[in-house]
Amino acid sequence: MRLCEYRPGEYVLYEGEQPPGLFLILRGRVRLSRTAPDGREQVLAMLRHGAHFDAAPLFDHNPNMATARAMSQVACLLLPREALLALITRHPPIALALMAEMAGQLRELVVLVEDLAFRSVRERLVRQLLREATEGAADLTQQELAERTGTVREIAGRALRQLAQEGLVQLERGRVRILNQAGLAAIAEG
Repeated sequence: MRLCEYRPGEYVLYEGEQPPGLFLILRGRVRLSRTAPDGREQVLAMLRHGAHFDAAPLFDHNPNMATARAMSQVACLLLPREALLALITRHPPIALALMAEMAGQLRELVVLVEDLAFRSVRERLVRQLLREATEGAADLTQQELAERTGTVREIAGRALRQLAQEGLVQLERGRVRILNQAGLAAIAEG
């Protein structure tokens, strides 16, 4: 096990590479994403302190499924595959906790697929805002919001301006303040 530190914007690992081990985030935010052949990127998850990533390839012996990038100053513990297997063999409750976390990540991916397949951009943006909001605001740029909802910045910006005109949100630099949570919830439900 070793401590790894990353600067904002630094890549932790790339999709398609062999996995170095399980990463446990001690500090900071990590973005997981996939890149299409044409260069478009789809954000799969934003992970914070206490979350782990890159477990699945350790069990199915396939390459990394996603690219991980530090979005802030990040500190992670890296546990190589052999050490992880030895740990969960000796301590089965750790295996159960790992499976519970992986099940939660799978559930979030199913929601993402559902949103991308069945919801409008407006509905996806609102759902993401409601998921991200803490203390009445979501700290997201238009670009980040677009990446997380499968659209481009221009369309996300247009949808946000429309929500602002309707009095549902207030746009600030790098932040969206929620003014009418009930109104947004009604949009999120379609």
